[in-house]
Amino acid sequence: MNAIRFFPLRVLALIVAVFTVLIFGKSGGEAYQIRDPENCKLHFTVLSDVHTEAINEPRSRAIVESLQRVTQCETKNDAILYLGDSTTNAQYIENLIFHGLNRLLLRDETIIPVLGNHDAGNGEGNPDLYMHRWYRFVNAFYDIKLDHPYYYKVIKGYYFIVLGSEVNTVGEGVISDEQFTWLEETLALAAESGKPAFVLFHFPPNCVMDENMEITNRLTEILSDYYKEHDVFYLCGHYHFSLNLGTFRIQNGFPQVYTPSLTRLSSDDPPAMDEQTGEGIEIEVYEDSVLMRGRNFRLCQWVYENGRPVERSYALKTPIAD
Repeated sequence: MNAIRFFPLRVLALIVAVFTVLIFGKSGGEAYQIRDPENCKLHFTVLSDVHTEAINEPRSRAIVESLQRVTQCETKNDAILYLGDSTTNAQYIENLIFHGLNRLLLRDETIIPVLGNHDAGNGEGNPDLYMHRWYRFVNAFYDIKLDHPYYYKVIKGYYFIVLGSEVNTVGEGVISDEQFTWLEETLALAAESGKPAFVLFHFPPNCVMDENMEITNRLTEILSDYYKEHDVFYLCGHYHFSLNLGTFRIQNGFPQVYTPSLTRLSSDDPPAMDEQTGEGIEIEVYEDSVLMRGRNFRLCQWVYENGRPVERSYALKTPIAD
């Protein structure tokens, strides 16, 4: 039923995507490989803050060139994560471009999208319209039926737990008591799997408000308490930090990852692509560790800072049995 219902939307998005690739695409790019493909149990790519715009030549070129190269890993991705702000103004045409490009360039990939503040209007306009637009595109292109912005997906037994702000705000995400309770219940399921869990939210954990619109530490408390006995990794975007040796950290009692903006542009006038445009993260899960590596997908290279690779290996509390 969904295939018929969303057929016109998918066709329109594909047409828009084809023209976008014809205009901004770039052939070539080198294949790359994960660290230890023979022993890797799960690996996935993390992207954030794509900020698709209808009229922005360098940003459109950055999106297309980066996505053309995300799939060039010799070991196929188990998933591709988008940590929010996939659009800039929540416009219909921006959604057509972004989701159409995923359908065209990443059609064989498992996509896990997260709602960002820009996807919901960035504090302006009609938030109900923008959020339901996002739900509609997620349902149409990734077969994830939503009526609220949080959900989870299990891949190879690993839990990917997606949080979502329930109010259209700019600087902080709003999580209701109901969503906090759901998170605790879902983490309990993840604990039974014996595998590390990945919690995805657009906002950093210190940028969270409760349903009374007051800053709360409840998310930090839940995750730090869980990490005392189980493995959990918190992945966020929003800040647009470029990849650096502080991208991967343990803070407030649990591992946190601050994902860069895929389409970061220079401060030139007009803005242009530079050596940091196209950055994302590759995550590899092994029997007793999780390796996180910074990669510039557009430039087809791993990222270094002062001659050191931007990466970190986290030892797991509980080795993975299978």
